[in-house]
Amino acid sequence: MDVTPGPAGTTVTGPAGPPPGAPDPEPPTDPRRRRARRLLAGIVAVVALLLGAVPALLESAGPASSRDLPRGAEAHLGLEYAPLPGQAGTLDLFVPREGAGPFPVVLWSQGSGWRSDGGNVGGERVAEQLVRRGYAVGLFSVRSSSQATFPAQLHDAKAAVRFVRAHAGRWGLDPARIAAAGNSSGGWIAAMLGVAGNEPALEGTVGVTGVSSRVSAVVDFFAPVDFLTLTGQMIPGACERFNAAYRVTLCHDDPGAFESRLIGASTVQHPALALAASPLAYVDAADAPTLITHGTEDWVVPHQQSAVLFEALAGAGVPSAYYEVGGVGHDVRYAGSVAALPTTVVSAHLDPAPVPGEQLTWPVIADFLDRQLGDPPVR
Repeated sequence: MDVTPGPAGTTVTGPAGPPPGAPDPEPPTDPRRRRARRLLAGIVAVVALLLGAVPALLESAGPASSRDLPRGAEAHLGLEYAPLPGQAGTLDLFVPREGAGPFPVVLWSQGSGWRSDGGNVGGERVAEQLVRRGYAVGLFSVRSSSQATFPAQLHDAKAAVRFVRAHAGRWGLDPARIAAAGNSSGGWIAAMLGVAGNEPALEGTVGVTGVSSRVSAVVDFFAPVDFLTLTGQMIPGACERFNAAYRVTLCHDDPGAFESRLIGASTVQHPALALAASPLAYVDAADAPTLITHGTEDWVVPHQQSAVLFEALAGAGVPSAYYEVGGVGHDVRYAGSVAALPTTVVSAHLDPAPVPGEQLTWPVIADFLDRQLGDPPVR
């Protein structure tokens, strides 16, 4: 394996790795969940016929040397967790240089509205924040909606978890302590990993198999979780801004909007398929503890989506917290803000509970992960 110097404090190794107001919460037996699960087998069978990926012409991330990689980490770039088209199937792993493993792992996928297969690029500053707290961070990509439709993206994400778990010893990782995190559509990936741990119909056969794809915690930045209610929840003026920005006319209900492209059909005309791709449909008591955060000025994904997900998780008995941040939009950088941001915090089944009004920061997120995954070993 070739080793080349990276940015300060970083070692870069080349491609490697083994070959291949919220409504009342719905109980696990809610008709929506029954319908979603009843439809899954048929839907997945049909969609499986469409999963032959067609490479998309997407913006290149550029060579590894052009990236501002996390400081304090040994970087393993270009790991292939599964043979997928384009940049999909790529995992860039950052392992703390300080301390001894096995390190807990956070798997992050960068959001793009499912339009890009480059989810392994864009989370470098997230990785740096967590590496300094003793976490290994894997930035991973899944297929875009132009390469394959749902459930391909979840199959890919589960394959990334299985890959890390199966080969944890190679990089000094702890296979028992894996969390998922992401923003926007990457938050959707994290949320789906958290709620679909017991959904065999959504497991897929991508990459490594025979290993659990369950995660032990989730950090969700402003994910869409109920595709059928997105447009109706948008804040004043957001629909017009969304239409202009993304060249649609019906906001999230447009056949050309992100969610319809993900499922390969209009969410309005095919509500059953839209429901089957919505994390809210799978909430039950076995789900991973989840920290959710959303800004009240988000014009892309309405913050009510996160409020509803929290209520459903809390109602199912899942340890969870929701940080609603005033005055910020669709941008993960508010977690690193040095300015005071008005924050409303609600939680359920967490001990200790978050401090009321506590501002969301990366140390707060790391504290949540420490408690859910178990504190990293003393260094």
